[in-house]
Amino acid sequence: LVVNHKRVARLMREAGIQGLYRRRRRGCTVRDPHTEPYTDLVDRDFTVDGPNELWCTDITEHPTEEGKVYCAAVLDAYSRRV
Repeated sequence: LVVNHKRVARLMREAGIQGLYRRRRRGCTVRDPHTEPYTDLVDRDFTVDGPNELWCTDITEHPTEEGKVYCAAVLDAYSRRV
């Protein structure tokens, strides 16, 4: 079913609803341009010979209606298991 965007706008206006506008902000790290960054401890080389030699982490923030939810994971670079 093909519907013109003007029809959708009119129907939404008549129903008293509107779309959700979300601004996407990139990252939450505020960098200080005057400080020296930390050294790269693995030299961006993620190849390992066995398990438990190199672990990588990540954390993400997800907004919900009740507040923010954080998801953190630790990954073994050898087996790629979380």
